[in-house]
Amino acid sequence: MITLTIVRHGESTDNLKAVWAGWADAPLSVHGMNQAKALGASLKDTKFDAIFASDLLRANWTAQQIHQNQSDPKPPFVTSPLLREQHFGDAERKPFGEKGGWARGPGRTFKFPSGESLDDVRARANEAINQFIEPILQECHGSPPTSKHVVVVAHGIFNSEFLGALLARRKDHRPLEWGYKEWLVQQTGWTKAEIGYTDEFSRTTTPSLTTNPSGPTSPSSSPPPSSSNPSDEVTEQEKVLPSLEVRILCTDVTKHLEGVHRQKGGIGSAGFDEKQGDIRKFFGGGGGA
Repeated sequence: MITLTIVRHGESTDNLKAVWAGWADAPLSVHGMNQAKALGASLKDTKFDAIFASDLLRANWTAQQIHQNQSDPKPPFVTSPLLREQHFGDAERKPFGEKGGWARGPGRTFKFPSGESLDDVRARANEAINQFIEPILQECHGSPPTSKHVVVVAHGIFNSEFLGALLARRKDHRPLEWGYKEWLVQQTGWTKAEIGYTDEFSRTTTPSLTTNPSGPTSPSSSPPPSSSNPSDEVTEQEKVLPSLEVRILCTDVTKHLEGVHRQKGGIGSAGFDEKQGDIRKFFGGGGGA
């Protein structure tokens, strides 16, 4: 068993616009960098054994702040395009909305021209789990969840599909507790879960999702509600993978943002410019793979 923390990136400059922002590589805003710094500082006493991040700037820079605040020896830091947000194709950086904008169609197979569907994102999520999470699960088989703590820093829709892929591997394929729209948590919000193979857990009901905007709470013991969310579908690949149990401990934790306020005069909404200071001051000791 392992502990897994899933983090959404800080505010990007594209988050301040009503546009589709997937693979368009917008940097963090100054406010977003302040969010990331607060996140990293709040997790400095949490020992992570590995950090995995999307290679897009907004997630990568957020993950760097976590990495910088880890004590030495620092954990491995791996970036990968597998963890990118949904690619919106021709709609990238185009306005969204029903009136005069680009509107998402229904269903999991819808995609903008040259873009990805939710099913495509799920396939990437499964591949990311296969490459990054499964080996750690195998290594820690039979160990308590405290044996390894892994953090994934990515994006709203991707995180939903990533956690959805793990939840879909529960033995009884219970419905998921939310779809991607419910997963658009606050910037730098994080969720923590204990994950292991089915034989590592006692025969108890998996706690249902507990949303908590300010900090962790004890998970509910009631079974998750039935749902018709689009993320409920289980792929053929997920049906044949080893069964998992996923205990979600808390979600959308943002207590670290209580003292973070946007700078006035438009400064906070400007893009963070690493040339304005020594980038090593912010991103010391990082690496990519």
